[in-house]
Amino acid sequence: MKSKGIAIVLALATLLVLSGIGTLIFLRTLGEIRHSGQDQGIVQTLMLARGAANVGGTFLSTTARQKLEALVRQTASSTNAWAYGGNTSGPTPDPVGVAQALSGLAQQLQVQLDPLLCGVNLAPSGSTAVVRLRVYLTPQACGAPFPGNLRLPPGRFVEGSPRTGTGAAASQTYALPFVMVAEASMGQYRRNIVLQGEYRFTVGRSSFARFALFTNVHTPPNGTEVWFTDRTLFDGPVHTNQHFRFYRRPWFGGEVTSAGCTKPGDASCQGQRQPGAHFFGQGFVLAENMQPSAAQPSYTNGYGTHAPEFTAGVDWNASFIPLPQNSQDQKTAAQENGLYYQNDILTLRLSRKCVNDTTAQEVPCTLPLPIGVTKYQYIEVTYCSNSQCNTTSSQTYRYGEDGILYQKGSGSSWQQVQRRGNPVRFNGVIFTEGKVQGLLGPGRTDPNNPASAPPALAEFAQMTVAALGDVRIGNDLKYETPPCSGVPTRKPDGTVAPPTCDNLSVRNVLGVYSQNGNVWISRDAPRDLHIHATLMSARGVVGVENYNSIPAKGSVYLLGGIIQYYYGAFGTFNSRTGQNMTGYGRAFTYDRRLLQGLAPPFFPTTGQDRVTSVSVFSYGQREQIY
Repeated sequence: MKSKGIAIVLALATLLVLSGIGTLIFLRTLGEIRHSGQDQGIVQTLMLARGAANVGGTFLSTTARQKLEALVRQTASSTNAWAYGGNTSGPTPDPVGVAQALSGLAQQLQVQLDPLLCGVNLAPSGSTAVVRLRVYLTPQACGAPFPGNLRLPPGRFVEGSPRTGTGAAASQTYALPFVMVAEASMGQYRRNIVLQGEYRFTVGRSSFARFALFTNVHTPPNGTEVWFTDRTLFDGPVHTNQHFRFYRRPWFGGEVTSAGCTKPGDASCQGQRQPGAHFFGQGFVLAENMQPSAAQPSYTNGYGTHAPEFTAGVDWNASFIPLPQNSQDQKTAAQENGLYYQNDILTLRLSRKCVNDTTAQEVPCTLPLPIGVTKYQYIEVTYCSNSQCNTTSSQTYRYGEDGILYQKGSGSSWQQVQRRGNPVRFNGVIFTEGKVQGLLGPGRTDPNNPASAPPALAEFAQMTVAALGDVRIGNDLKYETPPCSGVPTRKPDGTVAPPTCDNLSVRNVLGVYSQNGNVWISRDAPRDLHIHATLMSARGVVGVENYNSIPAKGSVYLLGGIIQYYYGAFGTFNSRTGQNMTGYGRAFTYDRRLLQGLAPPFFPTTGQDRVTSVSVFSYGQREQIY
């Protein structure tokens, strides 16, 4: 009996021990589950906060850049040696003056950025989280004071050269210090990331290449009225020094600006400044009288509703922008490290070719390029040997990725071009004191299929063809790697589908520029012509030769922009059907790289300052758990 009692006691003791162990295991398991839930909440809010910080970096590089661009145009000096910092002599501006000027710029930019960020929840759709982002360029953002023990140092000059005030394209880089706060909360969990750094921006002379369309006088030379209609679809910046005319609902995907000059001159406004526009059946309306507002004017009359769509805003009182008075910059560049001609160029053919280095034979440019095959940009020129052009000469040049220029000799030999005892690294400029009677790319293998035209510019080629006189384009001029595809298209519901521009890192770019003549699309050019270039005439038009008498030839598919003194005609159309009767229709796509600061080499500049690039530098971040 005694042994049985002892056994019962031992059994009970064992049960108690096991029960205690089980309780401890259970409590520990509950603790681990609780900690696991806490860890999960911390990790989720951390990832959301980091995501918001990444969004902030993108925001500063895109949307904030556009706001900064507009403010720089208003605040930067275009005549002083320094955009910010006065007209001091020496290699750098006055630091106190820079700090004061950039402090004012930061305050204005803060006012622009707060409405875009304050109160916006950046959390994914359907999430219970709240994600906020603030960017401090001043001691206060979104009504919240500056965080913690951080401070904002004054804005500063980073690097650059003084300008002469004459339009030289010297660039200057400045820095606005910033603090970015990204906060994420989910239930009781909250994560906070504070990032400190500099928002650097480079100020340079604005290139005319940034415009999708620019006119000094918004009519043809004969004064015929030009109306933007439902068929008008421009997806880049549009400017005139005069006035626009609107019929129905033209669409603009970029900023629209008008200087409102009644009589634009060559170098300045020679008439009155009347900010406003013409609306069909309504006449001219001053901007201050536009209904319901100057930002979104709309008029309905017997001819329909005339309400242009300004998706990126409109400025009826923009600065007058004079076109260049000469082409000296392009001439000088061509004489130094480009190609310069005194007389007319009869034909100028641009082409991309691939060559077997061993056999010197041209081979297909298949990717990836086989070993022993090199890709070149070819330039073939036939030009007048004298002003009477009773004798002609021909030259063939080529260069590769390194830019070193070679000229073809006898047979298949190539000689490196030397100037002043040094090899020429081609700067991309071809200039003639006369005309370019035929600017050509490689011919189509199928005359009816523009896709069969090989590229005119290799993927690495950046070129400007400039002339004092006319430039005539004779066939397709295509990039090897286009940045965009498609054209803006109005959908059945009335909205506009923009083109696809998802290849903006490509380098090939072409500018065509006439100082005193016109840029013509030849009357003999093929149907559905494809031109990848920015086309500019400082005194004439960009248009189609004999546009009102040649047969209908489909459309000109332009990837780039047009800058011209007068508005150039491309064809005539049946007003009832919208079909072109003679010449070409317009199917224009804006090269969005040009809005980011890219331009053809030595392309004319406007004399105004703009932001040519921005960069975000982070000097460190800290994370906090609440």
